[in-house]
Amino acid sequence: MFALLQRRSHILSIDVNVGRVPRSPASSEVAERALDVLSCFLSSSGDLGVTEIARRLGIDKSRVHRFLVALRRKGYVMDDPRTRRYSLGFRALELSRALGRQVDLERQAEPLLRELRDRVGETTGLATCQDCRRVHLLQVESHHEIKLSFQLSVPLPLHLGAAGKTLLAFMREAEREICLAECKAADPPCSSAALLRLRSELALIHRRGYATSAGERVPGSRSIAAPVWTFRGDLLALVTSGPASRFTEGAAAAAIPIVLAAARHLTLQLGGSGEDVTDPGVEGSS
Repeated sequence: MFALLQRRSHILSIDVNVGRVPRSPASSEVAERALDVLSCFLSSSGDLGVTEIARRLGIDKSRVHRFLVALRRKGYVMDDPRTRRYSLGFRALELSRALGRQVDLERQAEPLLRELRDRVGETTGLATCQDCRRVHLLQVESHHEIKLSFQLSVPLPLHLGAAGKTLLAFMREAEREICLAECKAADPPCSSAALLRLRSELALIHRRGYATSAGERVPGSRSIAAPVWTFRGDLLALVTSGPASRFTEGAAAAAIPIVLAAARHLTLQLGGSGEDVTDPGVEGSS
């Protein structure tokens, strides 16, 4: 996200000043304000008027209008002459597509996974949800001779293990309900009583921001997982796993803040924002 904002700032500083104003603190502020105007549309579900944007940013309507005119001229916003309201233009979509081409998950995530592996001492990885199944995408294995490894690209149950439960806890409510229904037919299946307990556990995971598990899918293992989001809002689970004989309850507790910090850092690195997609609906399902 920071890289995207920097690229937008560079583009907009050229567009707004049209190459005539030398770089200065004042011109830098103009670029930042133009970005602020553009950012208003990121948190809006529809079009916006000048008055709404001015109220959100606490600046004069005439200044907002000047920024919108410049952004419209370059295609980053478009206006409806009938309603005099503005929405994102196709150049903004081009920025999103350009970022999509540049974001390489493995290239972006692997250095952080290695750092997390070295700090915690256990295997680290990233998992996602595909068709209501957990799939591991990446891993960096522990240096220990006895270690856990993830089965990459192999569909696994969502309701067993810290990574799967993290994905369930932080996905959108409608998707979660579909996946919970499928858990009843999973292998191994999740009984009605177990499903009630799972809902309660997901509410706890959602509140505290991470999941832990011990031997749920692989006997003798222990795992910690936390949510990560990309700029598209895709949900991932950052997971650390090791043998319970070495990755003890105490060792795992000490690793929790390290895993959480790594998940937050990777979310920012991938341009995501957990605040935008976290779904409180899980609380109502416990």
